[in-house]
Amino acid sequence: MDKFFFYYVSLIIHNIALIPVVFFSILFYLMLIFHLFLSDTKERHKSKRNFYPFVSIHIPVYNDLIAIRCIKKCLELDYPKNKYEIIVIDDSDDENVKKAIDNFRDKIKILRRNSREGFKAGALNYALEYSKGDIIVIFDSDEIPPKKFLKEIVKYFDDEKVAMVQAKLDIYNSNQNLITKFASLLLGFYYNILLSLLYRNGAYHCVGSAVAIRKDVLLKLGGWNQRSVTEDADFSLRLVLNGYKAVYVKSLKVRAEVPFSLISFLRQQARWTFGLVRGFIENWKKILFSNLINIKQKSLIFFQMFLSYLFGIFILIFTFSGFFVFIFGEPRETTLEDLVKTFSIFLLTSGFLLNLYYIALKEKIKIKFELVFVLLTLGFILLINNTIYFLRAFFTDRFYWHVTPKSLSKPSKLFKKNKK
Repeated sequence: MDKFFFYYVSLIIHNIALIPVVFFSILFYLMLIFHLFLSDTKERHKSKRNFYPFVSIHIPVYNDLIAIRCIKKCLELDYPKNKYEIIVIDDSDDENVKKAIDNFRDKIKILRRNSREGFKAGALNYALEYSKGDIIVIFDSDEIPPKKFLKEIVKYFDDEKVAMVQAKLDIYNSNQNLITKFASLLLGFYYNILLSLLYRNGAYHCVGSAVAIRKDVLLKLGGWNQRSVTEDADFSLRLVLNGYKAVYVKSLKVRAEVPFSLISFLRQQARWTFGLVRGFIENWKKILFSNLINIKQKSLIFFQMFLSYLFGIFILIFTFSGFFVFIFGEPRETTLEDLVKTFSIFLLTSGFLLNLYYIALKEKIKIKFELVFVLLTLGFILLINNTIYFLRAFFTDRFYWHVTPKSLSKPSKLFKKNKK
């Protein structure tokens, strides 16, 4: 076999892969247009006077000293003190973290388990047994809720049909390094564009933190699935398939951080990829044949849990086959027609790139021309990482849980972006 054989095989694969890449790119263009020119569902802020349901705040902790900050912020919430409780589920084996949390024993409930069975899902299920609240609110240990959080989020529960209310995460360490910039761009797309689209069309998604849920609904749906590494996505699917209503309050922002090291970022992405794809594999028949959700909801769930990761695989195939076409092709002079063709393909395949540029401007992430470099380096590392776990989800339901390390930097250094 000579190089011309590899050239033509690569060219065929490249042209075939171009079709789905262009298709997905057009979808991303449409998402951005839809986001820019069609307003979100109006967020309702009025509610009954003196509507203060009892709230139980759950903070799962594993060796995260930064949880002390979250506890302090929760103690400062502008909500009747006799109407909420703070429950810290401390699975830590670090004695310094345990001692720091114990300093708040007079003000909060501290729960400790004999094992880390079920990891975060197991900790949250354990806390349900000790919760007095009608509403359960969940914060990750690095999160910083605004003082008005409880008052703002419980308003939506005066509608008895509302089972869950999701707030937006606002990243405070987005400009820490290239890893955090890239992670913030991806999350910015998710929270600003995709999550709004999902909620607007009834394909509700819980992100596992900065969220409020009716306790009775959570119990009725079986609590948190301890077999899933994305227990939030699993619960979201059950919520939608059982016909419950949820609200996304994008204006209510909880500050949080993204992973600041490559390994932590890739592990987090691997867990999300594996968990979502595995959840889809286990539930696709329920999604497809459910009479309680319409075709629009089914399509969006299909996109979020499966197709969006398949898109990454097509990008890899398209890119690497194009590289081999370049390597094995005969050198020749570049013509104007070649430049026009290349530019046309770039435009047709840059839907997601344009979304990320929009997010960089909107979220004030300091990244411009280096975005292309980041996508060609971190982006391809991420695509390979996610492809591995996408494929792995078809062959096993086992995944080792990795806790994402949290920063211990001083707030004064990290919170310059959002001082609201």
